[in-house]
Amino acid sequence: MIFGVFFLAVALYHLPLTASNDDLYYGSVLNVETWPQFLLRHYQVWSARLIIDGFMAWFARLPYWVWKIFDSLILASLPWLLCRAARLESRPWAAMTACGVLAFYPWHHISGAGWMVTTVFYLWTGAAALAAMGLLIRSIHGKPVRPWQTALALAGMAFACNMEPVALFCTLCLVPFCIWRLAHRRPVSVLLAGMTLIAVLMLAFAALSPGVANRTAGETASYWVDMPMRGLAQRLELGLVFSLEPLFFERNWVFLIFCVLLARAVWRCARRPLPLFCAGVPLAAVLLFGWAGEWIFRLLPALEILRPSDYEEGSVTLQTSGSWAAYLPLVVCCVLFLLCCVALLAALGPGIRGWVGLWVMAAGLCTQGMLGFSPTIWISGTRTELFFMLAIMALCLLLVRRCPPRGRMDQLGFGAFYALSLVMMARMAWQGVGALL
Repeated sequence: MIFGVFFLAVALYHLPLTASNDDLYYGSVLNVETWPQFLLRHYQVWSARLIIDGFMAWFARLPYWVWKIFDSLILASLPWLLCRAARLESRPWAAMTACGVLAFYPWHHISGAGWMVTTVFYLWTGAAALAAMGLLIRSIHGKPVRPWQTALALAGMAFACNMEPVALFCTLCLVPFCIWRLAHRRPVSVLLAGMTLIAVLMLAFAALSPGVANRTAGETASYWVDMPMRGLAQRLELGLVFSLEPLFFERNWVFLIFCVLLARAVWRCARRPLPLFCAGVPLAAVLLFGWAGEWIFRLLPALEILRPSDYEEGSVTLQTSGSWAAYLPLVVCCVLFLLCCVALLAALGPGIRGWVGLWVMAAGLCTQGMLGFSPTIWISGTRTELFFMLAIMALCLLLVRRCPPRGRMDQLGFGAFYALSLVMMARMAWQGVGALL
């Protein structure tokens, strides 16, 4: 039922969307060159995303309503895929939680290069990776996986990992898991080995692609001339602050929901002083600096020193590197994130589940933090956060799985959240319908 409501909201949201930017380019590219010529040129001068580019060159030629149907179905499948990955697909409250968290995500963030192109490159690859991971998790827990399912999962993995952040996330998750299973003399299935190999090879293929190098050089000259002068530490600082600043110093609904669920899980499952402190401080920071920051910084201007600079070079530059105050935003963001990690480990438990959750969170951070090494961090960074947010959404479900709703307080809290989620879905639907009126 709730999946149907979410699909209806998503489908109505898609109604007024039109082709723009790269949508028009991909739709007309085969009018001026053949498909092999297009792929060869892209590989040499632009990108290693040959699978996605090759698909887009044909798909963008179809009527725009075809993309609207497919994109609505894929976006509406995300809650089910998240529940399946968390092994909660049969729990109604899990479905409502997943749909609710997704309804709060600002989907206009994945429209910068054109709705069709951006969603295919980001949303569709994320969904394909999530579907493959869900099947892998089922196989690990003893569920039978048929050969055709393995073949589809590996094909979806190849499509997903043709996108560099997805390849990085899957590599960071699957390689250590394979090593752990081998170290404990546990079997590595064909599905696990194939997915790991695809992720590693796709990441290496992108790193060695001449097109990626040429594109980086061109974008450096266009957007960030000083980038080659940046050291490793400065790029790491910029990537970390760029990824963490929106979590604690901006109004981020998804991360607020995560912090609330984290504090609830710690209170219910690990009610000790240290975990409570580690869960309470980030939640307080999100509420004070993110949601009430406009008033807090106005009342207490001295706290501005904690907020990351909006200047595109980051807080730590050649001119400010000698000042301890320049490092405060980085330290504050990292400390708050580490507190979240400690609280997450306490909430999920010290066993394998806790460490897996911690690793997923760190890998999700890396998918956005890698933009510190990209000259287009200020252009494509907003849409790249989707992968990090999908990891956060998966952790939200793990936290609810760890401490399912029960008791009167949970009924009130989750009831209010579900009601607000329905309001957000209605808002999505009205944005689509209202734009046509």
